[in-house]
Amino acid sequence: MYINRLFVFGTLLPGLDNYNHFIKKCRPKTHKARARGIMYYLPEDGYPVVLEGDGEIKGVLFEADELRVIMPEIDEIQKFTGIESQSHLIREIRDVENLETGETVKAHMYLWPPSRAEWLEKNGEVIYDGDWLRFLRDKNN
Repeated sequence: MYINRLFVFGTLLPGLDNYNHFIKKCRPKTHKARARGIMYYLPEDGYPVVLEGDGEIKGVLFEADELRVIMPEIDEIQKFTGIESQSHLIREIRDVENLETGETVKAHMYLWPPSRAEWLEKNGEVIYDGDWLRFLRDKNN
């Protein structure tokens, strides 16, 4: 079974460059959503990643049949190869809450590999509220 949903929380959010370049062309249905995890900012790279955890990640749920066509491009920018030891991020099917309907659905989500959690905890900066857009606004003011 193919899942035609993708939960994003960082550089693929609507209005940001990666959304405009990769996602916008498939005209997905877009819903405010949240998932579980702990968000970290990678200062040397300038983007967020999520490690499995009990925090709340604020983001957007995309739904589109065309996601299957663009997922290889998104895998490439997320440096996901399908092999954890050779990937920067991993892609998993996770529970995501659609905040507009209250429904919990399954969606693809990119996560930091648990095998590299110790490195992330030493080198990343926790974004406690899990809100990348708020973090960017605060950082730029």
